[in-house]
Amino acid sequence: MKTTLSERVQNKRRRTAIVFHASTILLIFFVWSISAPSPALCASADEGGCPFDVYAVDGSGEQVIHVGVRPNGNQAQLVREGVIAMPGKPRGIAKNPAQSSLIVTLLGKGTESPRAVTLGVGNEGKHSIIGVADLQDSTGYTSFDRTGKYFLTSSYHDGHFDVYQVKPDGVVSDRVSHRQVAEKYAHSVLTTPDNRFLYVPCVKEFNAIYQYAFDEETGNVKPLEPFDAKPPHMFGPRHIAYHPDRPYVYFSNEQQLGVSAYRIDEDGQLAALQHATTIPRRSPYTAGVRDMHASDIAVTEDGKFLFLALRDFVGNEDSVFMFRVADDGRLSLVSRKHVGDIPWCLRVSPNDSHLLVSESRDKTLAVLPIQQDGSLGDIVRMDWGAEVRNMVVHSLPAK
Repeated sequence: MKTTLSERVQNKRRRTAIVFHASTILLIFFVWSISAPSPALCASADEGGCPFDVYAVDGSGEQVIHVGVRPNGNQAQLVREGVIAMPGKPRGIAKNPAQSSLIVTLLGKGTESPRAVTLGVGNEGKHSIIGVADLQDSTGYTSFDRTGKYFLTSSYHDGHFDVYQVKPDGVVSDRVSHRQVAEKYAHSVLTTPDNRFLYVPCVKEFNAIYQYAFDEETGNVKPLEPFDAKPPHMFGPRHIAYHPDRPYVYFSNEQQLGVSAYRIDEDGQLAALQHATTIPRRSPYTAGVRDMHASDIAVTEDGKFLFLALRDFVGNEDSVFMFRVADDGRLSLVSRKHVGDIPWCLRVSPNDSHLLVSESRDKTLAVLPIQQDGSLGDIVRMDWGAEVRNMVVHSLPAK
């Protein structure tokens, strides 16, 4: 009997740990220590939310920035915990869903290959580099499949994406899939919540959403037919966000300055539901000219609200737009919040208590409480000291 996407997602969430085969007792113990279920996480937001940590890549240096966020009522206390030195210049960062580790990608230098650093993160702020592996091609955006057994990268400049195996210790291993989707501008890659499909949006004149079946047992991918979901002309789909338990996916549209909602059909094909807008462009998109561009997108864990960031490189329209998500997947605009210069990256905190915004040109982290109606409260800021474009959130156990 076939199961629905929602049922498959729920079944995957019931799997509390991923157990990998190990060849030695030492490896078994190590894997258990980083992949066994964490102590009970904060389950309520009665005091304004749960504590969590943020890890962000410093694109101008060779380090990862570690910030602690401690919600307190309707505000949040931000604590700069320190920096973690990297053996190269970091580009992307992704959190393994199956264990307490991150992968940070490093740019290659000259003839040196790009690399992937696996960083173990502890609940007491302790970190250790577990391993470093060479990657076979350029990277940009990074993510994991839902099992944590595969690491995915896309290349904005070279138009491809790759799938790598992840060893039990969290270190990247062999590349199992490589696909060239366009000449360039493949902006992101992310598997569906049930891990059966993945999509690769391309911005600007390569305007497309490429559709693949994903095999979580092997990491292999297969193009769907039709291959391209064909977004409207010059929308420029950029980043991806899924509804947590319904068959809907959302794409931020870099050139259109809005967000598109699609239904995921049983065969993985995308069916357009809605193309929502924010504000009009000042002028038509011109290749090579920076003006206003949508950037990141995020959906709350309860699936009720969606946030979209708009960057303004020449004016003062930098904002986060808040949308309400209906049961049928369609969006309605709730409100708009002006933020700092060039909001590049968005993340929702555990328990949907706060929205995190990396204001890259201002070199600041902004943390805003999410109200019950989806609007955003007063901003608390911390100076990153760097133009952060990528960050992840790490949940902490209850005290």
